[in-house]
Amino acid sequence: MIKKTISEIAGLMQAPVYGTYKEDTTVEGVVIDSRQVRPGSLYVPILGQKVDGHSFIEQVAQNGAALAFWQKDHTPYPDQLPLILVEDTQQALAALAKAYLDTLHPLVIGVTGSNGKTSCKDMLYSVFSQEKKTQKTQGNRNNEIGLPLTVLDFDEDIEVAVLEMGMENKGEIAELCQIAAPDIAIITTIGSAHMENLGGKKQIAEAKCEIYDGLRPGGLFLYNKDCPEIDEVLREKSLDRSKTIRSFGKTGDGKIVSGIAYKAGGIEFSTSLLDGKIALRALGDHQAMNALPCIMAAKACEIQDESIQKGLAELEMTKMRTALTQLGAARVLDDSYKSNPESARAAIDTLMAIDGKKHVAVLGDMLDLGRQENELHGQIGAYAREKGVDLLYAFGPLSKHTAQAFGSGGTWFETKEEIVDHLSSMLEDDVVILIKGSRAMSMDSIVTQLSGGFKNV
Repeated sequence: MIKKTISEIAGLMQAPVYGTYKEDTTVEGVVIDSRQVRPGSLYVPILGQKVDGHSFIEQVAQNGAALAFWQKDHTPYPDQLPLILVEDTQQALAALAKAYLDTLHPLVIGVTGSNGKTSCKDMLYSVFSQEKKTQKTQGNRNNEIGLPLTVLDFDEDIEVAVLEMGMENKGEIAELCQIAAPDIAIITTIGSAHMENLGGKKQIAEAKCEIYDGLRPGGLFLYNKDCPEIDEVLREKSLDRSKTIRSFGKTGDGKIVSGIAYKAGGIEFSTSLLDGKIALRALGDHQAMNALPCIMAAKACEIQDESIQKGLAELEMTKMRTALTQLGAARVLDDSYKSNPESARAAIDTLMAIDGKKHVAVLGDMLDLGRQENELHGQIGAYAREKGVDLLYAFGPLSKHTAQAFGSGGTWFETKEEIVDHLSSMLEDDVVILIKGSRAMSMDSIVTQLSGGFKNV
């Protein structure tokens, strides 16, 4: 993480320090939560909708913070610790992250997409770590606050930075690229997420393609050829000839050239990019697709084929992404972190690819889908029926449409506890259970309750 003297921080910010301090005082780490302050921290108070971080300055000083940013319009200025006065603390956080990253000079890989960006990020990290000091976005810190905090956690000897870039509206990817302009930019997919804000897939593609605009001159842009909206947006752009554009997918420059075989804890497949079979420690045909830009990026950076193979085979995925857990005789496929129509279909496909006597899909609401939300939920229920799912349990008001479209064997539940009660009776059978829903639905609590209940049996 960042470790600089107060004077060095002031130099990066091109701003004076307000208050008294010792020249050799070291700042180590940046926090926005007053409860996380440790001796030596730089505290950046953020103005939230309900809470103003400036209110906690006394607690921050008592906990040993070495320095704080302070918004100029918050007077009088406190005297408990030295301050750097700024117009906007959130913008100052971004400015510090950019200035710090500029001193590190790592290869920056930016990943965005409606689905698959976290999995792709994890794959890139696992592969590049085989040969280079690599760090990545932790958790879901992929927005205008999370990304700067991620950058400020980077060590000074970092060689490769893998940054997940999320968005809800146009302009947000562009802002993230101003902080951390990628040398390699990846768009995994264009899906239905954020249609409520943006209107349609073309508009979503326009927002995601801001990562191409933010790509450094001479950089590499990798995108999913199976998403025609990206091609449409690129055709309308004035392209920078210094940037290399390559695609992956069923018809892209990088493609899967064999059937995908399901093995214990993962899949196996062949691509046009590497000789031999690739063993990927992740479940789902869609994960093979997420591996393609990872392989292409690694090859472009001259990572050895053996390192690519090893990184994918030893992949450690972020929690709640197609994680298969054995509970008694049953297996639970936890894909509960998020959901939208495309990722729900992919999860159902993965469920049905896992051998079992019975397959159960537990689906929560998919949010932010706009005016078509009822129809889209119904389509997922029909898709589950078409693919051969035996039982479908639904939770959330929108998921009533999912259960109804599934038909016989589809049940809507008012509470997650009711679902847990029904599932608990299945754990001694050869059943595969999928748990899926938008983050706000907290479907992972079903997994937690099932796991805890089984341990107590």
